[in-house]
Amino acid sequence: MAGLIKEGKITHWGISEANEEYLCRAHAVCPVTAIQNRYSMMYRDYEALFPVLEELQIGFVAFSPLANGVLTEQYDKNSTFEKGTDYRADMPQFQPQAFEENVALFELLKKIAAQKNATPAQISLAWMLCKKPYIVPIPGSRKIYRLSENAKSAEIFLSKSEVSELNKALDKVGMSEVFGGHKAK
Repeated sequence: MAGLIKEGKITHWGISEANEEYLCRAHAVCPVTAIQNRYSMMYRDYEALFPVLEELQIGFVAFSPLANGVLTEQYDKNSTFEKGTDYRADMPQFQPQAFEENVALFELLKKIAAQKNATPAQISLAWMLCKKPYIVPIPGSRKIYRLSENAKSAEIFLSKSEVSELNKALDKVGMSEVFGGHKAK
């Protein structure tokens, strides 16, 4: 990558699924511009990287910011996914019992969404956008109206205090396992 930058063929580069050790090793060889890791309200393990990202001035591209769609409020315990063709069929957050385990999380999102005249998905994305200036969520969307809904999350402002309170609530609220947070079946 350093050679490609020197040749002017690329200007920036990033790595995916990086932990602190790998990130620091890579950055020592050639400065990393951004990492792309799984991150959502249900999977916050990579927050441990935030001090390193800030120190090295590296961006964080958050994939699966809506926990593969479960935070959109579009699914429930009766939702089904075709095994073998739809990966959600095996994800823990889409199992029927997970919806019961996530009731408090869903209620929290609905409450804040109502206060902000937004959808739960927009609150999930706005939380990231307002949390750190270097976080860029990249939700996967298959429908135009979802793209529009997701883009409007940038118009929702959550103060530092609101983000902090939301973080505290997320620390306490019960949640199911989520894909990425354990070894998938």
